[in-house]
Amino acid sequence: MANERKIRCDCGGLMEAKHARFEGFETKAMVCPKCSFTTLTKEQAHQYVKLKQMHRIVDAERRIIRIGNSMGFTLPDGLKEFGIKVGKRIRIEALGPDSFKVVIQNAI
Repeated sequence: MANERKIRCDCGGLMEAKHARFEGFETKAMVCPKCSFTTLTKEQAHQYVKLKQMHRIVDAERRIIRIGNSMGFTLPDGLKEFGIKVGKRIRIEALGPDSFKVVIQNAI
């Protein structure tokens, strides 16, 4: 395993890898614990760009449709490039009385 490189902030603190809100998205980023300066490594920047692409594809108002005796909604075909396809397992979590989160599972 390669040694993790330490990145020093201009204020003197050592940057830590954390989940942070970066330009409206939650992503992994390097955050200084002293001054809260936030930046991205090259790998984190690549992941952030993919996240922005996914948001552009998914962010839209949709209608609930009837599927037999159930309700559902459709997802855009452009999500295939992110490994999301028919048959992929998801988990739905209630966040509140008017919202829920859909989590794509890694294994089928």
